[in-house]
Amino acid sequence: MERSFEPFLITAIENANDAVIVYDYAPGPIPFRIRYVNPMFERQTGYRVEEAIGQFPELMYGPKTDRAAVERVSQTLIAKLPVELETLRYRKDGTTFWAQINMRPLCDDDGNLLGVVAIQRDVTDRVRTNENLELLSAAMNQASDAMAVFERREGANQWVLAYVNEMFLRLVGYRREEVIGRASDFLAGPETNVETLIEWRRRLLDGEPVHGVLALYRANGTRFWAEASGRPIKQALASSVYSIVVYRDITEEYERERQLSYEASHDPLTSVHNRRSLERALEEALQETRAGGMTHGLIYFDLDGFKPINDRHGHEAGDRILVQLATAASAKLRRVDLLARIGGDEFVALLRGCPPSVAENIARDILEAIGGVTLLWNGQALRVGASIGVISVDCTVHSVAQALRRADEACYEAKRSGRNRIYVAS
Repeated sequence: MERSFEPFLITAIENANDAVIVYDYAPGPIPFRIRYVNPMFERQTGYRVEEAIGQFPELMYGPKTDRAAVERVSQTLIAKLPVELETLRYRKDGTTFWAQINMRPLCDDDGNLLGVVAIQRDVTDRVRTNENLELLSAAMNQASDAMAVFERREGANQWVLAYVNEMFLRLVGYRREEVIGRASDFLAGPETNVETLIEWRRRLLDGEPVHGVLALYRANGTRFWAEASGRPIKQALASSVYSIVVYRDITEEYERERQLSYEASHDPLTSVHNRRSLERALEEALQETRAGGMTHGLIYFDLDGFKPINDRHGHEAGDRILVQLATAASAKLRRVDLLARIGGDEFVALLRGCPPSVAENIARDILEAIGGVTLLWNGQALRVGASIGVISVDCTVHSVAQALRRADEACYEAKRSGRNRIYVAS
């Protein structure tokens, strides 16, 4: 004997997590009437089974029900076609919920419409989440700062763009489809501090905020300075890790401050450092000497034969030769060294972490470079020499003033010994 599965089907419907509604069909102004609802219907709507049976769909309508959409659904079902929709439903107590409804017509063997079965799911949480996301997106698009949300991709060990607002797109010059999914360093360029980017990624992953200024690059290759502030997005039950970064274009003010800082620390004529900048760097070098015994070199030189050029050919010629000499001397220094002009024709070079023998060799290179400079002026070839004093900045030096005095005395010894030579203080 063939086993009937009807009891199992009824049990499954009665225990379903979605509301099941069966409608009878009868031609007329209101063609559908409720014939059956399962227990989940009562939990969704607040109507008991006996209150729902025999009622029209109007039972779940309210002030915000889209009546035109309801009529379109009704006509589609009468045409014996399935319908899926998302709509606002009203409970017995007047409160609302969003329902996702899947409706299928029921026909007899001759194709006559008998009714409709509807599966109704409460999707309020999802709809409200989407509404909140849309509201957040609209708010972010109205923001005056550029914003980007990054998602951590564990497999690729990188942060990738998951969302950007309109201001971000305007700032960088890319279209949305060109940036979503890109790695966080796609705006980096020649002047971007890559070490800072790496450190920020690590800190965000550790749940720490980040803040600072970075050089970034637009789609057309132009550089801009951005003040960036990033924070991890904390989610209790998230499988992915996100962070949000806010960018503000501070190029104009940053360049202005950088220029002011440059002017405050550099000689306006030769573009090498000035006395204030030298003293600051020398104080740092002395602190390193006190802390770890590091030895630095200090080269003090002034020009031989410069005053006659100034007196005979004028300050313009003197300025021109000073610029050329500063450039020639700078070319002989290492990247960690610093050259400063501290007087009319007086220069000092601080050689960081430099032993005496290397300092003397650098001084010889500078002397040779100065001797090789020639300024053609009104048909004459103008040249100068230099007297150079070299000292070591070690534990015997206790102040900036003492270091400069010792170097000046060594320079004087070179000049007293015949000029255009080097004197190394012992």
